[in-house]
Amino acid sequence: MKKAAVIFIFVLSVVQSFVCSAQSADSRLIPFHPEVVKRTLSNGFTYYLQKNAQPKKQIQFRLIIKAGSILETEEQRGFAHFLEHMVFNGSKNFPENSMIDYLQSIGVEFGADLNAYTGYDETVYMLPLPNGEKETLDKGFLILGDMLAGATLSTEAIDKERGIILEEWRTTIGLSQRLKDQMYPLLYHGARYLNRRPIGLMEEVVTKVGNDEELRKFYRDWYRPNLASLVVVGDFDQTDIESRIEATFGKLKNPENQKERKYYTVPSHKNTLIKCIKDKEITSTSVKIIRKFPHKEEKTLADLKRSVSNLLYTYMVNQRLTEVAQQPDAPYMYAQSYATSASGKTDRYMSLATVKSGEVLNGMRGLMRELLRIKQHGFTQAELDRKKEILYKNFEHMAMEEGKQSSGQLMNAISNHIIYGEENASLTFKKNFVHSALKEITLADIQALVDEYVDESPENRVIFVTAPQNADLPDEKEILAALAETAEEKVSAYVDEELDAELMEETPQAGKLVKEIIEPSMGITTLEYANGVSVALKPTDFKNNEIRFSSLREGGYSLAELDNFDNASMAATLVGQGGLSEFNAMQIERLTSGKQVYVGPYIHRYTEGVTGFSSKEDFETLLQLTHLTFTAPRKDKQKFEKFIENKKEYNKNSLNSPDSYFADEINKVMMQNSPRTATLLTPEKLDKISLDKAFDFYQSRFQSARGMRFFLVGSFEVEKIKPLLATYLGGLPGDKIRVSFEDHGARPPKGKHRYEFPRNTVNKSKMIMRFTGKYPSKQKDRIAMGLLSDILTIRLNQKLREEIGGVYSPFAGSTILQRPYNAYRMDVYFTCSPENLDTLTQAAFGEIQKMKDGISEENLEKVKKAWLKNREGSLKTNGYWRRVMEDQLTRGETAKDFSRFEAQIQGVTAKQLSRMARKYLKEENHMEFVLSPEKVQQ
Repeated sequence: MKKAAVIFIFVLSVVQSFVCSAQSADSRLIPFHPEVVKRTLSNGFTYYLQKNAQPKKQIQFRLIIKAGSILETEEQRGFAHFLEHMVFNGSKNFPENSMIDYLQSIGVEFGADLNAYTGYDETVYMLPLPNGEKETLDKGFLILGDMLAGATLSTEAIDKERGIILEEWRTTIGLSQRLKDQMYPLLYHGARYLNRRPIGLMEEVVTKVGNDEELRKFYRDWYRPNLASLVVVGDFDQTDIESRIEATFGKLKNPENQKERKYYTVPSHKNTLIKCIKDKEITSTSVKIIRKFPHKEEKTLADLKRSVSNLLYTYMVNQRLTEVAQQPDAPYMYAQSYATSASGKTDRYMSLATVKSGEVLNGMRGLMRELLRIKQHGFTQAELDRKKEILYKNFEHMAMEEGKQSSGQLMNAISNHIIYGEENASLTFKKNFVHSALKEITLADIQALVDEYVDESPENRVIFVTAPQNADLPDEKEILAALAETAEEKVSAYVDEELDAELMEETPQAGKLVKEIIEPSMGITTLEYANGVSVALKPTDFKNNEIRFSSLREGGYSLAELDNFDNASMAATLVGQGGLSEFNAMQIERLTSGKQVYVGPYIHRYTEGVTGFSSKEDFETLLQLTHLTFTAPRKDKQKFEKFIENKKEYNKNSLNSPDSYFADEINKVMMQNSPRTATLLTPEKLDKISLDKAFDFYQSRFQSARGMRFFLVGSFEVEKIKPLLATYLGGLPGDKIRVSFEDHGARPPKGKHRYEFPRNTVNKSKMIMRFTGKYPSKQKDRIAMGLLSDILTIRLNQKLREEIGGVYSPFAGSTILQRPYNAYRMDVYFTCSPENLDTLTQAAFGEIQKMKDGISEENLEKVKKAWLKNREGSLKTNGYWRRVMEDQLTRGETAKDFSRFEAQIQGVTAKQLSRMARKYLKEENHMEFVLSPEKVQQ
């Protein structure tokens, strides 16, 4: 598993003794989080505990084994990952699949909650428990103990699992695997990692019957206490948890004559390694220049300061590259440059660009020219000051959430410390350290990173060019010559634009508040203004400094004339990138630099509005941006022409991707090829897009805010923000405007249909079985359909995965639609071998038929508990409450509906769901969409 160093994290402790000059603090170790308890048992087993009540009563466990595929022998290639499967398939205390059955019975969802992954150097098991009751903890620790030392690993269970892992492998094959096959020999040149991918060798090892003893050997050798760590985060009693850890893991012994746990590196190489790759599924042309160097650890405060400098550098270099991409004669369409870490104690400096067809050398020169411009002339002090301000505010806002982090966030921080050696610090320490470091970091510190990263030498350099099959690519000599020529260029210094202006020079006249409605049971206040705008407000304390924001009104591009459909469907995108008032998009970004704020307009098929977020201190800026989004959209012809130019380049090969083609064709079928289908625009259609017509349609929907309801959730006080709301939202234009959508009658086909799309270049098929029709959209009906789909998912896993072994991760999902009419959509999805497609499809129908005959009370209770657990956690998030308020507006639901949610879940019966299955899951009225392998030409 790769760790993104662009996210450079920093560390923790008590602040005063460590916020000092860099000279005196350089050698100090980064202090560990004071609220994390770390202890090691006598056998080497280590555990980490951090108490947290977000969400309440729940506890998360993560068992980390510092052993992955890198430790496999040739006979075991794939068995580290195989073991990840087997710990769930029979153990000392949970025979066969009873472990998963038990966890589902208490509301833990397999895949969504209970999960695991295998990397090169680690295997990680995630176990969340919905409560800390004695019985739950008793069984939870039995599960954890069995994972490390109680897996049964019977020959029968192993052989049964082989087919499932084969199908998991099948989901990964295609373009991604082909790219890895060609890239990894260069990225891992001469390294053991090259031949130890976690998925393993299918024919030689994974599906080869009779080698199960090698699997058991890997388990005995590497699943041992001194290579294991347990992380516990949540709402628990520390004394109780520690005694349980000692009782479960304290008596385990490491094997006699234990094998040495070796750690491997990636060897250096003298020459530049180059690979040009063409593939019929690649959708765009790109170039990647990668420099490999030894991993730099973050152990001392000096290391930490370097990471702060790295963040500043990454911000600035990518700002420069983005500015170039927006110029009319830009050599590339998109570019990015950053440092990241990889397996084998190796860091990489990545510079990549997406270029036009036939422009590889020009794009590569342009990318390197900008990097060399920085190397020759450096950044400006103004650039550094702006980015310092951004970083200062980012960490200030982040620290305000101290004590409000979820258990999942805390768990990830501790896990990354164990696996990758990353720091694990309190948010307060990070803020104070970064604020102190920002005062000391100079342009010279940034230039030191530039000199390290932007290196023209051939050593430890890798270059990849990837392009569609029909592309004309340069050869290695041409690539090296172009780089050498660019390195000799003398480029001019960057000229920084100075901008000293206010976002809004004049404050709008406040609108009149005509009505205030308070719903005490939900804590929601609704304000209605004379201009026809309403604002629903829900103050919360879930976060200390987060405000979620959106608005909604019916209409959308359904109101466009047919000959203006494409312009209307792209209107929000085209106008949104033009900037606001007198400022272009880059200037708006500059004016809001250092602020935690975002606002963007949207125009969907049946609705329109804005979405955004802000911190408390930047709330007025959020409202200003919103006001300007309605009253002062800006045309940017140059930006428009650049967008269309790039869009044509992206779109012309987008359907090379089988999955993109599949999705596009399904969309056409669902709309029965209506001329109003929002399909991928061809270059010819893009040539016809008109900025003027798109702008006119945008204004037709945003020139008035009448009928628009805004939603605000988060850390604010209603009375304090009322004046701002009256000014910027109540002060919006409120002229008469249509506030309903147009139903043009497009409906999915009725009857039984099968659509096959032979586009896969590998031996796999994807099946989507789709049931559609009219359906009520009330809350109780949505709940029932959701429970039905979740029960079907359980049955599909039991039959198609566990019994037949023909798929890896089948699922069923339901969507309840309100526009343009009340309807449902139930999808059954799985990937499989083409030879097994029909058998598995009939098996899926067999499970649906069994549900029509009767629903298992046991399965119903499993999904009910999962829904109730998820509901409890969701009620403590701002995003969930915003969706609740949107649902209340669009579905006409009330506080009474909200209060009955849990009771409505509990009230669903097995007989009711069986009736639903009979009524809505009819084989004679469904569609099958199949993405299959290409047909071989005879």
